[in-house]
Amino acid sequence: MKSFKKNIFFFICIIFINLNLFASNNFKILTKVGNEIITSFELENKIKTTLFLSGEELNQSNIDQIKNLSLNSLINFKLKKEEIKKYNIKNNNDLRLSKYLENLAKKFNVDRNELEILFSSNGLDLNLFLEEIKTEFLWQNLIYKIYSKKVNLDEKAITEELNKVISNQKSITEYNLSEIETKILNESEIDELKRYIDKFSFKKAAQKFSLSNTSLDGGNIGWINSKSLSSEMQKIIKNLKIGQYSEPIRRDENILIYYINDKREISNFSKQNLEKLKESIINKQTNDLLNIYSNNHLSIKKNNTLIEYQ
Repeated sequence: MKSFKKNIFFFICIIFINLNLFASNNFKILTKVGNEIITSFELENKIKTTLFLSGEELNQSNIDQIKNLSLNSLINFKLKKEEIKKYNIKNNNDLRLSKYLENLAKKFNVDRNELEILFSSNGLDLNLFLEEIKTEFLWQNLIYKIYSKKVNLDEKAITEELNKVISNQKSITEYNLSEIETKILNESEIDELKRYIDKFSFKKAAQKFSLSNTSLDGGNIGWINSKSLSSEMQKIIKNLKIGQYSEPIRRDENILIYYINDKREISNFSKQNLEKLKESIINKQTNDLLNIYSNNHLSIKKNNTLIEYQ
């Protein structure tokens, strides 16, 4: 009997030791970002979640393709968390989060309550994923709070330009666009991304490689009016045919690639259509400026933060 009890005790000890070893391996600190840390468990969950959401197989080749991108994404996530704490941003984004989860659930033909089961059955931590989404929403609140008053658009000039189009009986082109925004280090990686797009589709590439919050929807931005685009963007987009994507556009540390899903011409403007068009142009230009402020703010934060790779 004593021997049996000793064996049971030994067996329990072995299980306890193995669990501790498993935990220590999974929670090894990989990177220190200011006062935040990135663990091996977080990176593993980030990689597996990205591949799962993009419908990719979990294999070594796919892991290697997105490992650096996933780590960079987590570094940005930690930087944003610190900045949100600094400014004490606590906006209630429950409705946005609920809508986001509803769309995510629809993507996999499950309801909201089944989403956690779906993640768990695939070895994924839904709470870690949601923390990133919540942080992104709070970051957007932060950027708006700091920089919205600096966004000054000449609404009168926009109206005059639209009136010229109407008086000259011209049509206005609208593009249905998708995007990939990613951090690419060299030309060979850009070539690899292009090959992936050509082989599997722009949508799957956006889901796998894009750092933008549009990645879940395959990079889809929606319909964009040509008048809301910068002159540089108009030159890039206007020569693309439906089903074609642009050459990479460098923006600070990232590159952007745009894809034409569809295009259409709008004419015969009514007063109501004109106001709607004006509103869409103002919203697009405002968002573009806020995105620039967001990237600059994050870049400054990164330059002023000690990032240590273990």
